[in-house]
Amino acid sequence: MNLGSLKVRSILTILAIYLAVGSVSVLAFLWAARGISGAFGQRFAEKNAQLEKERLMGPVRREVALARKLADSATMRAFCRAEADPGARAAGLAELEGFRRSFADRSCFFVVAQSRHYYYGDAAAPARVPRYTLEAGAVNDQWFFETLDKVDDFALHVDSSVPLGVLKVWVNVVVKDGARKVGLAGTGVDLSAFLKDLVQGGDRSALTVMVDPKGVLQAHPSQRYMDFNARMKDESRRMTLYQLVDTEAGRNLLRERLDRLVKGDSALESFQLSVEGKRYLASALYIREIGWVTLTLVDPSQVMGMRSFLPILGLLALSLLVTIALVSWLLNRMVLEPLARLTRSGREIAAGNYGITLKVDRDDEIGRLTRTFNHMAATIQDYTSNLEGLVEERTLALTQSNRKIMDSLAYAHLIQESMLPKSGDLSRHIPDHFVLFRPRDIVGGDFYACLPDERGFLLAVGDCTGHGVPGAFMSMSAGAILNQLVAKLGAADPALLLREMNGSLKRLLHQGDGQSAARGGTMDNGLDLALLRVLPDRMVFAGARLPLWVLGPGEEEPAVHAGDSHSLGYRRSREDYPFRNQELPLAPGTVAYLFTDGILDQHGGRFGFGFGRRRLGRLLQDLRGLPMAAQGEALAEALADYQGANPQRDDITILGFRSGPAEE
Repeated sequence: MNLGSLKVRSILTILAIYLAVGSVSVLAFLWAARGISGAFGQRFAEKNAQLEKERLMGPVRREVALARKLADSATMRAFCRAEADPGARAAGLAELEGFRRSFADRSCFFVVAQSRHYYYGDAAAPARVPRYTLEAGAVNDQWFFETLDKVDDFALHVDSSVPLGVLKVWVNVVVKDGARKVGLAGTGVDLSAFLKDLVQGGDRSALTVMVDPKGVLQAHPSQRYMDFNARMKDESRRMTLYQLVDTEAGRNLLRERLDRLVKGDSALESFQLSVEGKRYLASALYIREIGWVTLTLVDPSQVMGMRSFLPILGLLALSLLVTIALVSWLLNRMVLEPLARLTRSGREIAAGNYGITLKVDRDDEIGRLTRTFNHMAATIQDYTSNLEGLVEERTLALTQSNRKIMDSLAYAHLIQESMLPKSGDLSRHIPDHFVLFRPRDIVGGDFYACLPDERGFLLAVGDCTGHGVPGAFMSMSAGAILNQLVAKLGAADPALLLREMNGSLKRLLHQGDGQSAARGGTMDNGLDLALLRVLPDRMVFAGARLPLWVLGPGEEEPAVHAGDSHSLGYRRSREDYPFRNQELPLAPGTVAYLFTDGILDQHGGRFGFGFGRRRLGRLLQDLRGLPMAAQGEALAEALADYQGANPQRDDITILGFRSGPAEE
């Protein structure tokens, strides 16, 4: 298989596109399916919570209603008033036995408040005598005293009766004689049956938990948790649902939702909760009749897991594969095969057979391409016979054009050099000096100047935007403006010259006045410039992004005097920028250097890095004892060695001089 062929690459491209689109589609589908599963699970949790409430309250209401009838019985009230009376006692026990047969658990109890006698009867042993007498100080009997003290109607709680040896959910109804509480009546439901019917029943994908407003577990599928709470008489030490929640944030969320339900701010709360290391969708309802909250915890993966969507995913994958096959077949038939014929014919033409003509049997893009190919073959055949003459003619024209361009550039080089100071002129003011001026092209954007007056002279080194012809135009314009400003303002204040130079350039280049943009101009031109006023005993330096390096007598390394970080002439250059003068002493033998950044940026050496400031500083320090002309030659040689075969990146200009008599 030729992986470079259009057919293979087209099929691979289509396959890649469909795989990418298919992956995105599958991810989107999984995201949507997860959302559907979550929403369905939440609704399932809400409905299940409501169902569990009704499943709980149906039997409870029946037991509570029956217990209330027992508590409201006149016979039982008479029994409470005259427990010692044999007739009242017999009637009360008979009434209790009759009710016992009607309770679901076939058991019931009755407590006379005055004597605290506890009567209990079940299918094995009907109530005949008190099973025991409740004691105020006994831990196991506190339920009775708390119920009489706090409950006006009925209460439901999970508890174990040590004397009876049973663990049940108890329904306690207060017996009243007028406004006075005279006893308790009720029944008990076996705890295991209660859990099985109300908590462990129903859908296996839902976990039902019941808690009181404090979060204490009242019903839970775990028999171990319920046994612990039933036997723990101290309610403050009973296990809570908060202990099963994994995170503090989850516990705070659960506490907030339970408070809202108990206060009546909400009838139903739905939220997510992580319990015992597993994430659930939770739905909670408050059962006000018994003061409990029922929570349904649903595992979304069990309600509608991702496996439910596997057939759809399979169908989606199959449809993608079928689509890939059909598109590949149609592409090969309608596009690739005709292109293959064109390719074979192109090879024939490349081999010199120009007489090929392909059949045109369609009017679409492929047909038009075939006609174009036939026309191209005929044209090539016609051009081949005249090719040598055409090549010779074009070569001559190009040679003449190139000669004219090179002549123009050479003349431009002469013009640019004529505007630079002559070596003799420089030597009159600074006898010991050197200039390394190396444009990247025949002409360049760097320039230097020496402008004398009656007290001293002004040295300038500039770096204009661009290289070659554009840079040369900029350098000549900048040099002309500088000459005009010095003639007008003098050379005493280099900072003033920089500021005026900035404004003059911006006006010359129409930077900022809208004319450049109106003409369609997109170039932003300017320059960096260093000006050094040299007097017999001192120097005044001002720079626009170009530095002055000074190596005084006895100094080990050059002192760097940085210019202001503001260029001249650009659109963003401020005309009111306050350039500063730096006044420096000029002792005999002081060496000063002005240079553009071309030498620093020139890459070379072993790793192709720029020449850099540190290398230049070390080199100048090593050359300080040589005459300036020898320094220039050594500097040029060191730069050439470092550059090697690498191309010159920028225009390079360095002007150095030594004040006073030259050192030997």
